[in-house]
Amino acid sequence: MPAKPEKENNSSIYRFSCPCCNEELVIAENPYCKVCKVSFGRCRNCGALIMEETLVVCHQCGKPLKK
Repeated sequence: MPAKPEKENNSSIYRFSCPCCNEELVIAENPYCKVCKVSFGRCRNCGALIMEETLVVCHQCGKPLKK
C-alpha cells in the first residue's frame, strides 16, 4: 500500500514516509529512503511521486509511466 503524504499544520510542506519501513523520505529529484536504500520515481508528465513499482499509469494525471 503506498504511503500517504502527511500535511504539516497549515503549511504547504508534505512529508512522505517509506512504504517499507515508515521512515521519512528524503525528498529530492528522485526521493529515497536512507534507512532501506530504496529510491522512488516521479511521473515524467506531472511530477507526482510514484511509490509502487507495479503502477503502469500515474495515479494523479492518468498518463502511462515509462521505465
